[in-house]
Amino acid sequence: MRWPSAWLAGCSCAALLAGCGGHTAAPPPKPPRIPAAVAQELSADADAVAGLSGCSAHDAATKFQTDTIKAISHVPARYREQLMSAANELAARVPACPPPPQKHEDHGRGHDHGKHKKHEEGD
Repeated sequence: MRWPSAWLAGCSCAALLAGCGGHTAAPPPKPPRIPAAVAQELSADADAVAGLSGCSAHDAATKFQTDTIKAISHVPARYREQLMSAANELAARVPACPPPPQKHEDHGRGHDHGKHKKHEEGD
């Protein structure tokens, strides 16, 4: 064998060996990430809801739902439906506080609230 032919054969074998056993699968793509600022805001809202109980959590749950609606365009599409469903379900589950009882002001008129009976004059 001549020198150039031997070199060519050696390079061919090296290329063949590198192509056969050296191939590894590409690593799977990383899952999409929610931007840190959005994740922090929604996490703080969720913590506020979790820290309250009963109807006092209603305002916090509504804020979480509102903030989720505002931020949903910044959330990867893969997570949008689950996140929005969770926010809607939470807002629906937390009861609103009943309105405080209305106080009727008397204004010094007694219990008739200013209504007077009409007296008819004699027969």
